[in-house]
Amino acid sequence: MSNYEFGGRADIEKALDMLVNLDEVQSNAIVVLEIDEEIDRLQTELAKIDANPSYVPDDDFLEVLSGYVERADDWNSKK
Repeated sequence: MSNYEFGGRADIEKALDMLVNLDEVQSNAIVVLEIDEEIDRLQTELAKIDANPSYVPDDDFLEVLSGYVERADDWNSKK
């Protein structure tokens, strides 16, 4: 998603939804812990947006988020 534009709260919620669903079907404990860490990271950024609606996460986070949003779109298109 090289042309990714941050969609605010909606993008983070989309990524969270995908990761929560993935977490529920995952059986590998190490992978579950990694997913849980990413869920926590997304929730932290969501709290920052709730506190300040004009907040924009840093470029590193946005790069990761863009990948999650892309995967979530793929995931949702296959349902």
